[in-house]
Amino acid sequence: MKAFIAARISEQGLMELAQDFEVIKSDHFEKGNLEPRLLAEKMRGCQLAVIENDNVTAEVLVACPELIVIIDFRGTVTNVDLTCATRLGVAVINTPGRNADAVADFTVGMMINCARQVIRGIDTLRANQWLEKGARWTYVNHQGYDLPGKTVGLVGLGAIGRLVAKRLSGFEVNLVGYDPFVKPEEAEQFGVKWLPLDEVMACADLVSLHVPLTDATRGMIGAAQLRCMKPEAYLINTSRADVIEVQALLQCMQESWIAGAALDVFSEEPIGSDHPLTVLPNVICTPHLGGATRDVVANHTRIGMLGLRAFMQGETPAHCVNPQSLELARTKWRFIN
Repeated sequence: MKAFIAARISEQGLMELAQDFEVIKSDHFEKGNLEPRLLAEKMRGCQLAVIENDNVTAEVLVACPELIVIIDFRGTVTNVDLTCATRLGVAVINTPGRNADAVADFTVGMMINCARQVIRGIDTLRANQWLEKGARWTYVNHQGYDLPGKTVGLVGLGAIGRLVAKRLSGFEVNLVGYDPFVKPEEAEQFGVKWLPLDEVMACADLVSLHVPLTDATRGMIGAAQLRCMKPEAYLINTSRADVIEVQALLQCMQESWIAGAALDVFSEEPIGSDHPLTVLPNVICTPHLGGATRDVVANHTRIGMLGLRAFMQGETPAHCVNPQSLELARTKWRFIN
């Protein structure tokens, strides 16, 4: 059997795969995704595909009839045609929670950067303004605020939102949050007071977004919600860019409705240094680094391999996103074994 690898994977994971598969590893990951035709050419003849960013379209799936299992190193599978995969008997296993700790850490770091003007201070130093304007000027003009006693609003109280809340418990902040799928009494168990969305936006000094991109969440933060925020508040987004209305956010930042924003995600990536948001002094932009840790690679490899082993042993993988595919996938698996 053959396994096609087009993702970051640990050495331990590669060694495990090599016990059962001839491993074919592609080196295109750092350069970007392959076009469907090229991806299909590389994947053809393989029973297993391990992917992370590539788009496995219906065209690719139809061109690879030997394919039985896809391991997608992502929390939410948006890059595989699941309808086609299910019809063709291709089981798709994802890796939820792979980067939850990494994103939670990064989010708190963003909050501290905003509250204490860290990035602005670095820019001042690099522009030689500290020397030119003096120590007192920078001290007065870069005043942030202490976190104890401030209110942090979490929009989305899933795995990452809860980990952020856990980390912030030591900062003595007031935690409020909104999530339509979490009951107020459940939120209280991890130290968050549940409030309607507009109330979270209105009362928080820092608002952090932790929601997946769905039809319901697309554009959920628009001009009305941004205008609810305090003038001295900050907005942090480490989830998905399109949960915020882009034009509303841009107007908000250009007209300084709020103190600033810290953004790790954008509607189209990568962006350049001339992007309208990157040139604003009240916006911190980072190149989608929230999940960029070595530990994430180890985590998603471990979760993915557990799912694969379960499938190979005739069990139902814990994180199979299209379980309707399993009967046909197992039939195909038995045929080649």
